[in-house]
Amino acid sequence: MILRINPNRMELLRLRKRLALAQRGHKLLQDKLEEMMRKLLGLLKDMDTQKTDFKEKTQSLLKDLLYCRITSAKNNFEDALSKIDAQVVLGVSTRRIMNVKVPEFEIKELKIEKRYDFFKTSAQLDLAVAAAPEYIKSLLRLAQLFKTLEILSFEIERTRRRVNALEYMLIPSIQDTIRYITQKLNEFERGNLVRLMRVKEIVRSH
Repeated sequence: MILRINPNRMELLRLRKRLALAQRGHKLLQDKLEEMMRKLLGLLKDMDTQKTDFKEKTQSLLKDLLYCRITSAKNNFEDALSKIDAQVVLGVSTRRIMNVKVPEFEIKELKIEKRYDFFKTSAQLDLAVAAAPEYIKSLLRLAQLFKTLEILSFEIERTRRRVNALEYMLIPSIQDTIRYITQKLNEFERGNLVRLMRVKEIVRSH
């Protein structure tokens, strides 16, 4: 597609500069895209590891709670759960991956107080409560990875669209326009040369 401009030398020079800038921008965006894809693959591996860790902790915690529920009266079990007080203070900051802001979660304070009657519940409940902090941390790490992947995936898609727009639309349009202007200028020069030759012949004939 040829851009709508006047075919003159000033426009030709301007377009050549614009083409060089677009090609340099395309190269930078392509490098950024490749690096973000590499980071994304690394995060996906971390996600798989973290999902496995979280799954194992979840299964262990549910196993302890289920054992406690089976070995305790329903009222005692529910009463014990209602008397577990948890307090979590969460800090949220950001870091950059290829100049893309992603969140970082940090547990600043985590307290779990057991106020239930130890004689009315199984020891497995104590184990479940003791494992709760690591379970919460695992869940938080998983949430951080998930959000990071979501943000990075969006940025990769946006960068890919920009790369494609430069590669398949803007750069070819500028190149086509440069060829068009060059052809027009060559035609003008040939036309001027023909006119000069005619003038020269007329002058000689007189």
